[in-house]
Amino acid sequence: MAAVIQRLLLGVALSVIVFTVGIVGLGWKPYVVTSDSMAPAMHSGDLVFVDPHAKSVAVYEIVTYTDPRGPVTHRVVSQAADGTLVLKGDANQQPDAKAVDRNHVIGPVRLILPNIGWPVVQVHTHPLRVTGGALLLAILIPGRRILMLLLLAGIIAAIAMVPTTGALP
Repeated sequence: MAAVIQRLLLGVALSVIVFTVGIVGLGWKPYVVTSDSMAPAMHSGDLVFVDPHAKSVAVYEIVTYTDPRGPVTHRVVSQAADGTLVLKGDANQQPDAKAVDRNHVIGPVRLILPNIGWPVVQVHTHPLRVTGGALLLAILIPGRRILMLLLLAGIIAAIAMVPTTGALP
């Protein structure tokens, strides 16, 4: 039974990696959403792919932009005459406090994969709990404990490196 679970987990992990590498091959950047400011369009734990090579951004399009606190993903609600963008999270009552210069826009969101980024959110919000759970899992699975520990450590480290996009209050 343990071998079947290991093969299933390995298959899922490899599928996600191959798919992600394929999408990133288009030049799109993956981000994991860490807030619900864009609900119902996207939720915490969703994986989004952003196109940094897009030539233009349209009103009502969802974009990711850089902020001093980190990347933020919100919807364009208007564009000022000077080219700055007014953005707003769909779940927020008011637009973001500051207009965003087009130079700070990473790009528009091209693809949303619901819940795929859930492990990333867990690693970022509960690192000790995830590490302890992985350690317990590696100890409980019979045979090749060192290999399992190294594999789980590598997976957790890879997950921790996935960029995230949050929200402004």
